[in-house]
Amino acid sequence: MQIKKYKNSLIIFLVFLLLAQFSIVNQALGQDSSLVWDKPVAVKRVSKPTRKAVVHRRVEHVPLLTLEWRMLKRNNDGTSQETNPSAVFHTGDRIRLAIKANQNAYLYIVHHSEGQDGTIIFPDSRINNGENYVKKDQEYILPAYCPSPEFDDPKDCWWKMTPPSGREEFTVICSRDMITNLPNQSSDEVGVIKLNIINELKTASGQKLKRTSRPELSYQDGGSGRYITWVTNTNAKDNEDLIETIVITHGS
Repeated sequence: MQIKKYKNSLIIFLVFLLLAQFSIVNQALGQDSSLVWDKPVAVKRVSKPTRKAVVHRRVEHVPLLTLEWRMLKRNNDGTSQETNPSAVFHTGDRIRLAIKANQNAYLYIVHHSEGQDGTIIFPDSRINNGENYVKKDQEYILPAYCPSPEFDDPKDCWWKMTPPSGREEFTVICSRDMITNLPNQSSDEVGVIKLNIINELKTASGQKLKRTSRPELSYQDGGSGRYITWVTNTNAKDNEDLIETIVITHGS
């Protein structure tokens, strides 16, 4: 009787030990941002009507699409620093947006006021040779170059907050394949993107977004920034794109 009781207690202890180890592993996976950024998983490829036709394997082992973004604000002495994107910005404030992808992909960035058509700001002829096919781990800072008499140094280039107040949005689209109804190379003309195109892309995306603030265990230089945000499309059954909306509040 005592032997049977001892065996039952041992089995319970071993089960508890296994569950504890499983919990520790899961916790590590949640904290170690390098696993999110770089770890390949089985991703089912999905054909979409607005994508350039490319032959793919039915399933590919690649990392889940992930973007890193930071908001930079100009100090009075001309230097820049990361700033809280949730802060209220005021007329005269100058900001930049820094974007990085965790794999080679097609990147599109549209700037627009809330509920309005937008202007394509990436691709840009002055960045990445005007192309929007970006490289893994390479950070792109926008705006990059403003040849304006407003600046003593044309490389001292920022978006300046101007009236009226309200909400400004940056729609950042990262796609595994080229999107045919968006510009894939810069031109001399400023590209206007209709709001309905953005909404249609969002509707057709099967994305399930997860945002991680301050990925402090990042293996990348600068990965422990105070206001860095990672956003991941966690849906492995439809991981064709990632559409992030970055909202800036312009106070009165």
